[in-house]
Amino acid sequence: MVKLNPNYVLAPFHNLIGNCQSNVLMGLRIVEKVDAFPDPTSEELMFFQIQLHAPITDIRQSKTLFKKWILINGFREIHKCLRTTIERMFVFRKIGLKIESDPGIDLRAYELELRREAARLDQPTLIGTVNSLFGEEMQFSSEIESFNKARNCLEHANGIVTERSCNNREKNKLIIHGNKFKAFFKKGTEEVLAEIGKPGPENAALMMGAEKFQIEFSLGQSIELSLKQFLDILNTCVFVGADVELKLKKCSTYNCLVPIL
Repeated sequence: MVKLNPNYVLAPFHNLIGNCQSNVLMGLRIVEKVDAFPDPTSEELMFFQIQLHAPITDIRQSKTLFKKWILINGFREIHKCLRTTIERMFVFRKIGLKIESDPGIDLRAYELELRREAARLDQPTLIGTVNSLFGEEMQFSSEIESFNKARNCLEHANGIVTERSCNNREKNKLIIHGNKFKAFFKKGTEEVLAEIGKPGPENAALMMGAEKFQIEFSLGQSIELSLKQFLDILNTCVFVGADVELKLKKCSTYNCLVPIL
């Protein structure tokens, strides 16, 4: 018998957090802290002299454009992580079921076949198929879909909300749905939000919980997110990862490792 390796499915989440911490969050920190252009290097000065158009000199315009570029890349990373994870869930579960019915199957060839099949499916169909394979729905499907709406808007509509991007009933808003961590002090029935560097109420227990959040953009509005808001979106990805891990644990287990997974 064979044991499937759940890290095959979960690895993209570790890569996502690492990439976003190194690149996206650092870029957003820079945008929020810089209020003036740094002095140009000698190479830049030479380049400015030979280029056809003058460089941007409005720091606010430059920060807006830079931030939009960072957010596009951030949502691309999230989309790649979530899409890869869901495709791998499809492959993981299909192989697990196949091993039970046909232990002698060529796993490497079957895995390659499944990967091609998963890549051809559009995202709603892929998620629906994975839900069916695991016998329960992914908890954060609407959150994943809202992230994809934001990514499409940033990439294909210059970050301006169009009717096609809207996901509310009235089709006049793009609403990003998420789930974030909440640290708070609890004393009896009273809850006090925990703040770094600020002591909590005396004899109150520090608790960790979760709460849903929404970020709304109206039709025609530009998508603008702060560092904190993007962190909340990354928090949601952590919850998605935990949900995926729980589903993998509920699957049948086997007693040796499949190298290709």
